[in-house]
Amino acid sequence: MKNKGGALGFFLGMGVCGVAFAAQPMTQGKAFNPDISANFLGLWQHGTGISNDRTNANHNGFSLQEAELQLLSDVDPYMRASALLSVSQKDGTSDFGIDPEEVFLETTSLPGVTVKAGKFKMALGRHNQLHTHAFPFIDAPLIHQQLIGSEGLNEAGVSAAVLMPTSWYSELTVQGFNPSNDTLYKSPSSGDVGGLVHFKNLLDVNDDLTSELGLSATAAKNQFNQTASVLGADLTFKWRPAVGGKYHALIWSTEYLDGHRPKQADANGASQVNLGGVATWLQYQLDERWWVQGRYEYVGIPRSVGVSKQMKESALIAFLPSEFSGIRLQYDHSSPTSRPGKDDHTIAVQYNVTIGAHPAHSY
Repeated sequence: MKNKGGALGFFLGMGVCGVAFAAQPMTQGKAFNPDISANFLGLWQHGTGISNDRTNANHNGFSLQEAELQLLSDVDPYMRASALLSVSQKDGTSDFGIDPEEVFLETTSLPGVTVKAGKFKMALGRHNQLHTHAFPFIDAPLIHQQLIGSEGLNEAGVSAAVLMPTSWYSELTVQGFNPSNDTLYKSPSSGDVGGLVHFKNLLDVNDDLTSELGLSATAAKNQFNQTASVLGADLTFKWRPAVGGKYHALIWSTEYLDGHRPKQADANGASQVNLGGVATWLQYQLDERWWVQGRYEYVGIPRSVGVSKQMKESALIAFLPSEFSGIRLQYDHSSPTSRPGKDDHTIAVQYNVTIGAHPAHSY
C-alpha cells in the first residue's frame, strides 16, 4: 500500500476532459491582490425533447451556457477566501442573471482539519462538487438533475473536513446547511438546519492505478415539514501509466443516489416519494489532446408509482488544445418509459475557455 500522499497527489495532478484547468501559484509581489479568473461555456444543441422557446434556459440553438468570474486569495496565514459569481440565463426569460455560486472562507493552518463557512457546493458524492465547466460531460447526470436540480446541492452553511488516521488518504466531512434547495428541500423556515456526512477514501492500487470510494448521506426538512434525505455512493478508478502518461489515461466513474422525499407527488397526485438512479461513465485519453467518452444512466431504482423509469446513453469526443480550452461534441439518446416508442435524440457542441489564474480542481 502506498502512502496517503501518493493517492492524493495522483488525483490532484490529473488533467481530465472538462476539468483540466490548472492553477497558477500566487507570488509575493501581488500578495494584496486576489487571483482573478474567468471561464465561459458556449453551447449549440439540437434535441427532439428540447424546447425551441429561447426563454427556456435549456433550449435548442446557440446559447451562452454559463460564465464564471472567480476571485481567490489568502486572507492571512490562517485563512483563504474564494468568491465565484455565475452568469447564466434565467428560466422563463431571455435575460441573464448573476448569482453567487460559491462565496466562502476556509482555514489553511489547522492540523488535520479544514473548516469552511459560506455558500458552497455540498459534499454529496463527487459530481455535485464540480462546477459546470468541470463536468465530465456537457450536462449533469439525470439523477442529479431530477433529485437535486440543475444547480445541484449548493447551500449556505459550515463544513469540517477531518483527515482520518489511516495508512491511506481517508477524509470525513461533516456539514450543516440552510436547506433552501428548490428541488429536494425548499424548507420555508430559515431556522431549519440540514446535515450532511461524506466519507472519502483514496487508495493506490499500483503505480499506475488509483481508486476513490465515497459514501454520502444528507437530510433536512422539506416544504411539507417532513424529513427528506439522500444516500449516495461513488466509485472511481483512474489509470495513467508512469511511462507515457502524458498521452494516455483511463477513468471509470460510477455514482448512485437514492432519494426519499415525503409527500412529494406529481400533478395528478401520484406519489414521487422515492427516486433513485445511477450513472456510470468511461473517459479515455487516446492522444495528448483527444478524449473519447461514454456514459450510461438509469433512473428508477427505486421509484415510486409516479416516477417513470428513464434510460440514457451518451457519447462524447473532446479536443483540448491546452489546459485552458476545449471543444466537445456530445450525442445523447434517452428512453423515458412515460413515452413508449418516442425516444429523444440530442446533439450538442460546447466550447470551454478559461483565462486568468484559475485554481486547481480538487480530486
